[in-house]
Amino acid sequence: MRTADTIKKGEVAIIDKILPSELTLNLMEMGFLPGKRISLLQRAPLKDPMAFRLENTVIALRKTEAQLIEVILEN
Repeated sequence: MRTADTIKKGEVAIIDKILPSELTLNLMEMGFLPGKRISLLQRAPLKDPMAFRLENTVIALRKTEAQLIEVILEN
């Protein structure tokens, strides 16, 4: 299973689940919910943080936060 931090720029993925952690509720409150589409827009020069498009919103996540989001590639 892949996590959001492994999505390449231009790939679109569907969120499968959010792994249990103390950040799980925060991620879900931001809209990272199973079934939503996510894509990587940009990585910072040191690859952390990353900007994701979630539906019609752009949200930046640290790599450790993105590793909690399991995804299935759509393409």
